[in-house]
This record gives sequence, C-alpha cells and structure tokens, in this order.
Amino acid sequence: MSRRSWVACTLAPPAATMAALADIGEINEYFALGTGPAGAGRLPVQQLYTDSDLLEGIVERVRTRIGATERRVAVSTFFLGFAARLWSVGVGAVIGHRLLPDLGTPELSFGETGGHVTLHVAHPLAWQGDDLEPMLADMILDEHLTPLATALNRLGPISPKLLRGNAASALLGAANVFDRHRRVGAPDSARLLAERLCADHRLSGAIRFDDTGYRRASCCLYYRTRNSGLCGDCVLTDIPVTPGRKDAS
Repeated sequence: MSRRSWVACTLAPPAATMAALADIGEINEYFALGTGPAGAGRLPVQQLYTDSDLLEGIVERVRTRIGATERRVAVSTFFLGFAARLWSVGVGAVIGHRLLPDLGTPELSFGETGGHVTLHVAHPLAWQGDDLEPMLADMILDEHLTPLATALNRLGPISPKLLRGNAASALLGAANVFDRHRRVGAPDSARLLAERLCADHRLSGAIRFDDTGYRRASCCLYYRTRNSGLCGDCVLTDIPVTPGRKDAS
C-alpha cells in the first residue's frame, strides 16, 4: 500500500483517539474496536490472510451457524461481516470525529466465536488531516479486503464480482447505520462519503445508484441460507426457486 496521503497527516492525541472510539462504539457492535490488553484467544488479523487452516475453520463455523450447504455462501457471509466491521470503525471515526484509526497496524487482532468476529487494538492510534477519505479506502481495501479475498480464493473459487459487491455494500450499510445514529455536529453525511468511495476503481461497477437509492450489481447469496430472504440492496428482485439456477454473482 502506498499510504499516498499519510505524509500530510499527523497522529491525533491519544485522548482524542480513545474518546472517538468510545463514542462510535456505542452505536452497535460493528462500530466497536476493543482497546487495552487483549484477552486470551486473540490472533493477529494478518494471520487470516496467510493461515488457510485458520480461515477455513472460521468459514466452516459460519456455514454451520447460518445453515448453508455451500462453502461459497459462508465465504460471502464472512467477508461481508468482516468488511462491515472495518468500514464501520473507519467511517464512524472519520465522519463523526475527523479521525482515522490506524486499522493497518500489526497490533490489530481478532477474536472469533461461532464465526462471529470482534476487532481489538491494544494501543490504538488515529490520524488527523485533510486527506482521510483516500487513506480510509487504501487502508480497508488494500491492507485488508484484497488480501482476504485472495486468501478466501485459496479455499475454493469465489466470484470477485460478488466480493467486490460485498465490500461496497458493507461500506454503504455502515454509512447508513451511522447516519441513523449520527452524533450532533458531524460535519458530513456518512452516506455521501460512502458514495464517493464507491466511485473508487477498486469498487467500480459494484453498486448502481439511481434517484430512489441503490442496488448491488451482484448477489451475496444470502438467500441460499436457512430461513432467509433477499437483502435490501440485492440485484435480484425475487428469490430464485428453480434448482440449479445460475446466481447473479
């Protein structure tokens, strides 16, 4: 990753960083980033991208939890949820506090139970400056979601278009949640930030915007889980019922 704009930014005061993380962490679990001494069982997030056995075990626990018969459905669900946690922390801090937590630090760790992941940084740092948006995109897409997609493909083929759609959908979903719970005085709309980031070439074509909202250009396959339906932004308008029908992914 180039970290192209980081030279124009400075580290925020530690107290401001902790206050921002505490504030956005009250929204919901996706916006929470644990701090302080890490508990037992936590592993570096980077290990997800290099340890296929570790990643496969997590995907299998996701598959069991959601009642999916196909690995690719569990892969999609895990990727979407993981992306949502990263985007939520980043978007919430940037829009709510004009700070960008350093989620690219080697200290970033995760805990997992039943396919549910939580994130933790023992000594959080955050950046402040005028170029936080491109930095946020680089941090999430280059340092996390691209290597995660590569790692997941080692477990078995998964559509790049599907994962790109998951990355963009998770970004917009995080933004929409933040705007519903936004703190008084937030200088910008998280949704507008998300729309700007969706124009990035790494998310190109993943979302189709119109006057009424937006839809994905792919399906995350959630409808293939037990007792489920279509997501609100799904490219599909009806659940496929014909066995063997090709999915829009």
